[in-house]
Amino acid sequence: MIWTISWRNIWRNKKRSGILLAAIASGLWAGLLTVGIFNGMVEQMVRSAINTRTSHVQIHAPGFVEHPDVVSTIPDGETVLARVRAADHVSSAVGRSVVPGMGSSATTGTAVVLRGIDVEAETGVSDVHSSIVEGSYFDTNGRNECVLGHKLAEKLNLTLGGKIIINAQAPDGSITGGAFRIVGIYRTVATQFDKTAVFARAADVDRTFELGGEIHEIALMADDIRTVPLLTKQLAASFPDLDVRSWDELVPEIGMMTSMSQQMNSILMVIIMLALIFGITNTMLMGVLERIRELGVLMALGMRPRSVFSMIVIETIALSALGGTAGIAAGAVTITLLSKSGIDLSIVATGLESFGMASRLYPSLAPAQYAMVAALVIATAVVGSLYPGVKAARLQPMEALRTY
Repeated sequence: MIWTISWRNIWRNKKRSGILLAAIASGLWAGLLTVGIFNGMVEQMVRSAINTRTSHVQIHAPGFVEHPDVVSTIPDGETVLARVRAADHVSSAVGRSVVPGMGSSATTGTAVVLRGIDVEAETGVSDVHSSIVEGSYFDTNGRNECVLGHKLAEKLNLTLGGKIIINAQAPDGSITGGAFRIVGIYRTVATQFDKTAVFARAADVDRTFELGGEIHEIALMADDIRTVPLLTKQLAASFPDLDVRSWDELVPEIGMMTSMSQQMNSILMVIIMLALIFGITNTMLMGVLERIRELGVLMALGMRPRSVFSMIVIETIALSALGGTAGIAAGAVTITLLSKSGIDLSIVATGLESFGMASRLYPSLAPAQYAMVAALVIATAVVGSLYPGVKAARLQPMEALRTY
């Protein structure tokens, strides 16, 4: 009977109940959409860092990450690379030579990082091959071919088919260099990467800078990003004399952004829930005050204070569940649609690229987050109903009956 009375009481004042339902639904919809946008931004930054700069895990000689030096190579690098490729949870791996130097054209020069790669293996650990906007990704077999970022090409005033001169220190301490013909220009969402990274065949880089076939860096992709922490620990244990780092250790600012995003999402949801608590408490308290005489009659007829309290709590939970369901459903539909079409942010594309983000943002929200929000709505309803419920349960029947 309590459930039936509670349900009917909700719709006795349709306007007030409708306003509360709309407030809950719109608040949750806006909150979920905001969280989805934050998640989409962070996921895009993480993907950009992994697919261009870091892969999932990288292995170097100790000290190379902080101070890249052409003589800081991985001892017996080919053997290490073979063992890495055979390790559990590794989907692909590549060995690279890394030569920091000065790139120049006929008009100007700038600092660059030349990476000597296995062209085919590189496609498994980075997306440079799929980011070519001019030319091709080493489709010909010419000598000293390279691909570079569009930002670097613009800075050096270079075009497809032109040559970039790269000078760097050789292992014996001398300064050497060579000319590399541009066969491809790529464009990623990471502006800083596009300004410095040059890719060439490992054999050409090795011959030009007399590296002796040494490897400076092993980059690898895991079969699942969730296995990266475990894989990093396993590789660190297998190669104790080498520096093994995951993507979030190589780019700590991105890892920090991920953690910060989670905290911001939690704070945002807490703020929304606090606002809902005040709104629910106010609305239900108004309902109690409007029905003092009616509640007095029910208590005079034998309804216990506990039942009165339960009735108010049930009304509140039912209202919140209805509004919460509508808000979560609206949020899920909106995020699903936007995750396919994206949000066009081309008006601020230049600023976004500096953070490693594309001009089209795709919001995302995990199913577990919807479940968490649903649980928070019920908890909020219970908390918001406590004061009105207690207020109703403490009414004195005789005093309530005199109220008009």
